[in-house]
Amino acid sequence: MKKQTLFVLVFMTAVSLACLVGGGASEPKAAVAPIELSKGIASLDICAVIPTEDIEAVMGRKLTSKPESFDYYGESGANGCTYDAGKDSSGAAYFGYVVFTSIETYKNQPLYNNKDVKDLGQNAYFNNGADARQLWVKVNDSTAFVVAFGDEPRESGTLALARLVLAAIK
Repeated sequence: MKKQTLFVLVFMTAVSLACLVGGGASEPKAAVAPIELSKGIASLDICAVIPTEDIEAVMGRKLTSKPESFDYYGESGANGCTYDAGKDSSGAAYFGYVVFTSIETYKNQPLYNNKDVKDLGQNAYFNNGADARQLWVKVNDSTAFVVAFGDEPRESGTLALARLVLAAIK
């Protein structure tokens, strides 16, 4: 009986540690609120339409502050939201963002280790941006959006979130 109890304790400890090391990241599942593009990118409130629980699922961490509006580093016509999940003990910063941009911003990204993504929007690709691994998605001939998470690339969660965002576009 003691061996079984010890085995269960060791097993549960190992599972708990694996979850901590893996960051507990998962795919987002909550529906994104409708996104109306006909009024233009400037009218969007991305922080309000994407559930915080979706962002936390992808990051595998709780946010340390409220999501904030983000214009993609001063890019004209861009409108989005940035998410902060703090730093770990080594000082690595955990963050994410979702930003709608003009098609020109989409086309003019410097490409580094880019990888095409099939069956997502009109066109899509992963790219190593200056701050994180980014997923760029062309929505139509005038609009695109970017989804990114750092300190670690989280491609499967990023793809799942992008699909939820696309499904919400009206």
